[in-house]
Amino acid sequence: MPKRCPSPATLPVTKRHAGPQLSSKRHSAITFDSALYDELILFIFSFLDHRDLCAVEAANRNCSRLASDDQLWKALFLKEFGRPRLRGGRGFYGRADGRLVKPLPSRAYLPEESIANWKWMYRISSNWRNGRCAVEILRDWDGIDIDHLLGPIAVNSKAPQPRWHVILGGTSTIFASAEPSEQPTIFVRDRGSPPTTLKFKSQLSSGSSSISTMVLDQSPPPSKVTPRGPSVSLAVFLSTGEFFIYDHKPSAITGVPRQTYIPLPQHRFPVTHAAYHHPLLVTLSQSFTLMIYDLSGDTITHTQTLSSFTSHPPASVVLSAMSIPLSFKLVLAYAVPVYPSHWSVGATELIISHFGSISPSSVTLIEPPKATTPGNFVVSETRSARAFDVPQGWIDENKLQAMSAQWGRKVTQVADTQTDGKWVVLAPDDSLQSLFTASDSAESSNSSVSQPSGIPSTELLPTTYVSSPCHSSAQLQLYRLHLPPSTSLHGPKLTFVRTLHGPRGPISAVAVADGRCVSLGADGSIWVWDLESGRCAEVAAPVEQLIEVADAGACMGRGSGLLRGMVVFDERRIVSAGIRGIEERRFDV
Repeated sequence: MPKRCPSPATLPVTKRHAGPQLSSKRHSAITFDSALYDELILFIFSFLDHRDLCAVEAANRNCSRLASDDQLWKALFLKEFGRPRLRGGRGFYGRADGRLVKPLPSRAYLPEESIANWKWMYRISSNWRNGRCAVEILRDWDGIDIDHLLGPIAVNSKAPQPRWHVILGGTSTIFASAEPSEQPTIFVRDRGSPPTTLKFKSQLSSGSSSISTMVLDQSPPPSKVTPRGPSVSLAVFLSTGEFFIYDHKPSAITGVPRQTYIPLPQHRFPVTHAAYHHPLLVTLSQSFTLMIYDLSGDTITHTQTLSSFTSHPPASVVLSAMSIPLSFKLVLAYAVPVYPSHWSVGATELIISHFGSISPSSVTLIEPPKATTPGNFVVSETRSARAFDVPQGWIDENKLQAMSAQWGRKVTQVADTQTDGKWVVLAPDDSLQSLFTASDSAESSNSSVSQPSGIPSTELLPTTYVSSPCHSSAQLQLYRLHLPPSTSLHGPKLTFVRTLHGPRGPISAVAVADGRCVSLGADGSIWVWDLESGRCAEVAAPVEQLIEVADAGACMGRGSGLLRGMVVFDERRIVSAGIRGIEERRFDV
């Protein structure tokens, strides 16, 4: 009980002061930012799409901070693009279950401690989907005389090769001309730095030689990654068959090779494709000979030579490390003949390890394998699959319909075949014949059998093949390569998935990596596909009125003499070498 009861009278009304009130507590206005916790605001923002998040970000400083939250954009990224878009450097590469996919160059050397910026990843992936990019032309790069490097265009070449070789490694762009020269030169350009050059001199020829191909080491860097990128190894191959191994660091490349290999006289032929995963180096020559090298020692050791009589160029190779130490998986995609005068696509898996023997297959040894010693690599197992396969014995109606569909997808010429270990893309080259039908009608009756690029004609037969309505000569064919474990009862299988629509002219080059496909047309057009979903975007429109039908023979060659272009890409850019010259398209804008 209080000592004194309060008075029942009401208190007088408080007087309002005309001037500012003096109070110990300031009552600020209640706003959206002050009334709710950050966690609750983030929960509300999680229901917004990317457009609304960008609009909210412009409201004030606090909304900008919350709308840029990494978890918000991660959820949007996974919802919009799915987890397969992360396959290049995380989760799927190097798995023990054999699900190996060729990574993008920048993701192959992604530092473990790096933190992904999901907002930028969403923006880059959105730019890829919409074809939005910034273009930079080679002529804008200081210190490079592009007009001096470009030589005359070869016409009616029996083995067409790209005029440029381009590879991407982290922040570096490495390119070289394929034209013969007394001192072949490669150019290394890092973003924000002037290009550096590296000249070569053949030890086997006193005359001119050319660079046939280049390849970067795909193994994880053993040393620390520099602030500007990783230190990687570069293998450069000359047309004489010799090759050099260089250590490349961003903005610096040593002028002295770390290793040099001079082939034996019977092996001195140009190398068109190579795959390098230290200490293993695999090369594929113009004569479709596969050679295996061991680079673990101070000198390069040639361990095995293989050849195939059922595979033909053009081809592509993918090399990846397996869970077993010092064991590697090599996947080749190539053109296979279809009777009587057409072509399809096939793939072969080779397991290369320290110890093992060759299993029965279509691959034949040119020379007996050397004695297996520690450090030597040999092929221990090989399996093949073809997209066009004729079942044995009697077949039912379902298999007959499948064979009819396969027959409708065969092509008279092959422009390119590419694979990333999971997907195989076949680029037909039939559209070249339509360019010369009107002008060469007299020659068409005596034209030779169509061959894939690099294979000369051996028989004279009229071309009477007409594609089925579901097939277009300018559209790519997508196949899914199934490679079950070797212990499985089922063998490898190459299954047709869909037709990649978009290009309206001949295909000059194709690149496949990380579930994404980029094509370069002979007319300069560039198309991008997401192979998981099948969505496509046109990144570069064709050059109008540049290639006329009357001049097509001089610009592109005739039939199998098509002069190839080159296209490569990584996580953020596409570098193409075609009729526009060398161009870099960046999607991190």
